[in-house]
Parts: sequence; structure tokens; C-alpha cells
Amino acid sequence: MAKLLPNLMPVLGSISLMFAIMFVGYLYKRVFARYKWYPVSSRTLYNIVYWVLTPLTFIESFSKTGITGMLALPFASITAYALVAAVIIWRMDFGDEKAKYVVLLNSINQNNLFVGYPILYSAFGDATMALYFGLLSFAYTILAPEIITGGATLSLRLLTNPVVIGFALGNLIHYATPSIAATISNMLCWTPKTISYLSIFVMGMLLDLSRGWLSNKLKRAFYTTALIKFVLNPLAYLPFILLFHLPPLYAYETIVLGVMPPAVLNTVMAAKYGWHPEFTASSIFILTIASLILATILIAVITSI
Repeated sequence: MAKLLPNLMPVLGSISLMFAIMFVGYLYKRVFARYKWYPVSSRTLYNIVYWVLTPLTFIESFSKTGITGMLALPFASITAYALVAAVIIWRMDFGDEKAKYVVLLNSINQNNLFVGYPILYSAFGDATMALYFGLLSFAYTILAPEIITGGATLSLRLLTNPVVIGFALGNLIHYATPSIAATISNMLCWTPKTISYLSIFVMGMLLDLSRGWLSNKLKRAFYTTALIKFVLNPLAYLPFILLFHLPPLYAYETIVLGVMPPAVLNTVMAAKYGWHPEFTASSIFILTIASLILATILIAVITSI
């Protein structure tokens, strides 16, 4: 047990940084919300995350690797889980369509990188699956709201979605101009961390620390999210672990990723579409704490096997 203690430092450092950035965003709102320019600054941050950092992050990733077979398991398992969760959630009544959208968003899009990566690396000395699951979860976070809202213009909106644009440009660079692909990827190496930090800051701006953040009409939405996220999600990954014949290390990593909290980027999307952003931010905050406890217990069980 003593040998494991030094390995906790990356986790503590990453989580402490996340909460520190979140607190700065919260203070920013408390200090500047009364000024007329505050709403403009908020919308500008949302747009930077959505229209600038999102495509650049996908260009950075796919210009370097192209389409790799390692994405097959995350794609299959996340897609299957998302479909099952969507069917369950869609049949439930939350008294508010927007609350239903938030439950779906927070249930299927999880924080595999900022929380998952340091946890896996600390526990197993490897975090390969966090990278691939994180990339797919990131894509679903941006694409899911477009699919949820649907409408006659869905095809056009998907084609102009920043994920699709970044994915297409990244692969074009990788396969059409391989001589400069690595250089472009290195030039954009700052984008993944930047989008994570800025999303956490936005989450802090929308965080509601009062007792009233969990109103009676949203309690069912919160408890449903927690149940689906921490019970259905890890269970849904198990068949794919067996189907893809994962080695034990990657299998353990995938199981632990199943209890990761909702992605902080969900807050940006909730704010963009007007889906109870304050409730979204506050519920992610609470579920992140719950996730850390569950992940610790799960890792203790796995390492004792």
C-alpha cells in the first residue's frame, strides 16, 4: 500500500488544478456578472471552445495518427451504451424537455482525459484507453446536441460541425501531406489542454453553490444521471471487453473509465443550447466527487485480484 501512495500525486495534482480553475471561473462570475460586457465575454468563451479549439484539437490528433484501429472498441462501446441510455432516458418524464437533454448529455459524455487519464496512469502505470475513449467522448459531446435537436437542417449542421471539420482536415493532412503532418500536429499540441482548461473555467462561471441548485423538478434528472452513469455505463462496456479480447491491462482501464464523471465540456454545450447550464455545471461538480470515490474503490478491488 505504501508503494502506491507516491503514484497518487498525479491524480491529486490534476484534480486540484481542475477545481482551482473552476473556482477562478466562479470568482470571475461573482465579480464581473454585474457588468454589461459580461454576457458578451461568456458567449465569446463558448464560441472559442466550440468553433476554434474543437476543430483544432481534432486536427492535432488526426493529422498525427489518422484513423487507427484502436478507436474501434471505444466507438463500438460508447455508441452502444449511448443508444441504450438514449432509449431509457427518452421514455422517462422529467417534466421538462431540456432536463431530458441534460440527462442524456451528462450520461453519455464523460471526462476520460482530465480525470480518467491521471487516475489510470496512477493505478496501472498506463492510460492508453483514456486517450482513445477521451477522443470519442469529445466527439460525442459536440455531435450529440446536434443530433438531439434534429430538424430539417440536421445534415447541413452535421457537415458544418467543428468535429466533422476537424476530423476531415486532420485526416486530409495525415494522408495527403504526410511530410508536414507531424509538424502541424506539434504546432497544435497546446489545443487539448487549452480546451480542457477553458471548459473547466466556463463550468466554474456557471456553477451554482447555493442550496437551490437542485430544485424539486430537477432531482429526478440528477439521480437518473448518476444511476445511468455509474451503473449502466460500466456494465455496458463489459460485453465489448470480451468481444474485442482485450488484454487484462486494457480491460481494467476500460472498466474504470466506465465510472468517470460527466465531461466538463457538457457545460459549454448546455450553455450554448440553453439546457439548464447552472444545473449541468453543479451536477457535474457533485458527480465528479462521487466518481473519484467509486474509482478508488474499483481500483482497490481490481488490484487485489
